[in-house]
Amino acid sequence: MLCGIGFAVGAAAPASAVPSGGAYASETPVIQELACVARCASMDALQSGSLLRVRGRAMRAVRKLVFLGARGAADDVTVPAVRARVKSADVLVPETARSGPLMAITDDGAQSLASRATVSIQREKAGGTALEVRVVGRRVFLAAARQARLDLLAKEPMSVDVALVRLSDGVAVQSWPLGVLAPGVVRTVSWDGTVAGVAQPVGRYEFRVFGQVAGVQAAQAAAAPLASGAFDLVDHKFPIRGKHNYGGAIATFGTARNGHSHQGQDVFAACGTPLVAARGGVVKLNQHEGNAGNYIVIDGAGTGTDVDYAYMHLQARSPLQKGAVVMTGQVIGAVGDTGRTNGCHLHFEMWSAPGWYTGGQPFDPLASLTAWDAYS
Repeated sequence: MLCGIGFAVGAAAPASAVPSGGAYASETPVIQELACVARCASMDALQSGSLLRVRGRAMRAVRKLVFLGARGAADDVTVPAVRARVKSADVLVPETARSGPLMAITDDGAQSLASRATVSIQREKAGGTALEVRVVGRRVFLAAARQARLDLLAKEPMSVDVALVRLSDGVAVQSWPLGVLAPGVVRTVSWDGTVAGVAQPVGRYEFRVFGQVAGVQAAQAAAAPLASGAFDLVDHKFPIRGKHNYGGAIATFGTARNGHSHQGQDVFAACGTPLVAARGGVVKLNQHEGNAGNYIVIDGAGTGTDVDYAYMHLQARSPLQKGAVVMTGQVIGAVGDTGRTNGCHLHFEMWSAPGWYTGGQPFDPLASLTAWDAYS
């Protein structure tokens, strides 16, 4: 199960569309997330009249939502969608709805499966603290699609500012003056890991919410945050999303291979195991070569690193085209055994600036891989 890489320069499924009366059936919606956005009982609970956002795939044609409640149809409640978009649909929670999963129905009758996510519905508005906050995503990747996010829900009007603090040195790297929060409406702030376009150091960060609640003196409000929530900012994601191993010494960087030195690290996994981009960037090459098989090279420039990342022996050509922007953690292909290899594995390379076979040099990626593996 070895590879010999040596380059010379220059080298839930949607429903099928079925004709029906001259039209085509809509794609079956898939519900992935449920979130209260207004008139919420609490950050994690709804009440009659709450505005619920149902996020997922193929939501544009959704016209009805069914609150399924407990097992069986006796307490099912069907209500019209308030608004439908490509990736979400909104619905007002009816008085008769009960806690449980949801189902979406399109204008031509296509039904989603019951959602894995469930809603909690309270009969009366919850009391408790005047402000609730929730950090969505306790680990955030640089140059990824999902950003660090803080949701805020006030129970009474209050003026609020949010600061983002790097805990290693106490520096406030960004702030959001939100003004007065309306009771029962979820407000959100998000951060992509950069300041003025510059990627920030990895480490632990904390959202801190400052403000003045009715009955609290301004001096007291300024002394400490009303609420806070922390998360970890990391810069890479381990590329193989399944069971894997690093093989023996022959799989490592620098070993002799057919007249050249091995320029990467082999990581073994079953063919078909998904591969993701360890770091976002731009597709530099997407080709097939006799030794490397199907391979893709991603230039990390523009994401806070000048490293190029090469992924080889992919099961099939990556669907990403040259020049495409790639996000950290985005699927780029699958483990394969194409090219000069006797087993399923990823041959992974990292190159210094100015890049892969354009003046840069390969360096040993094993320490990086094992570090990413530890938290990914």
